[in-house]
Amino acid sequence: MEIKDVLKKTYLFHTLDDEELELLAARARVERFPKGSLIFDEGDDGGPLYVIKTGRVSIAKALDEQGQRSQLTELGQHFFFGEISLFDGGTRSASVEALEDTECVIIGKEEFWAAMSANPASAHKVYRAILSVHSNAIRRANERFREFLGSALGGV
Repeated sequence: MEIKDVLKKTYLFHTLDDEELELLAARARVERFPKGSLIFDEGDDGGPLYVIKTGRVSIAKALDEQGQRSQLTELGQHFFFGEISLFDGGTRSASVEALEDTECVIIGKEEFWAAMSANPASAHKVYRAILSVHSNAIRRANERFREFLGSALGGV
């Protein structure tokens, strides 16, 4: 599967047309991560955006200073990660480990922003998609928090 095809099947880029996808794909590369390898660690400097071409990854947060982690989720083919630090310029907010041999399409920070700057219409589509993803995540987190409070307060 070509990079363009992987990007097209990813929610973040699904509204881009073929020409927009080709321009973005030209700025991307593919990297392989063996099962068990740490792709990046929570607190690392931010960097590129990753789109899973094949395989699965675990997203985890540190629980303590000894390195204990709690898995937040697993992601598979056509899902993306690394976008938070891409957008806010901060450090990595979680750790990502390959659960099986995994290939990712990687778009570097500079390459991503150059592509967005070169085509404002593409940027608008991508921004809408990222806002949709993160708005839904906030809604789910709010619901889980409400359920937690309800059970902690004895169903009040």
